[in-house]
Amino acid sequence: MNRGLPDRTLRTTVGALGAFHLVLGLYQFFFPGSFFHRIGEYGAENTHYVGDVASFTLAFGIALLVAVGRPTWRAPVLLLGAVWYAIHAINHLFDIGEASSQATGIAQTLLIAVGAGLLFWLARAAEAAEPSVGPQGRFVDYERDR
Repeated sequence: MNRGLPDRTLRTTVGALGAFHLVLGLYQFFFPGSFFHRIGEYGAENTHYVGDVASFTLAFGIALLVAVGRPTWRAPVLLLGAVWYAIHAINHLFDIGEASSQATGIAQTLLIAVGAGLLFWLARAAEAAEPSVGPQGRFVDYERDR
């Protein structure tokens, strides 16, 4: 019995997350100074490192967009994102005092931590919804094939 989210919901959610990360990564890559001053103002400005972060953000966005059409990719890609966001939140926790304000540092840390939790939940839902592999390696949707 499939206890995950419906496939259409997962496809839409994974696609929206992929588009978000693709746009965010492009913003980081092409406008690193703007990203630093508007979103990531921690410590001294370093546009090279913003570009480095953009490379991972873009790769994650692209992987999510590919996972829209590949159900078996969804859980691992979402789990990777959950781990990334969790480590990112811990990093922000250590550097709250370096944000443009204490309130900004706390808010960003909490938002990233919530993002980690949501990505982990989605990874679990995607895993539960993943089609089973039947004989001869064919994917079987037991709900549909009943």
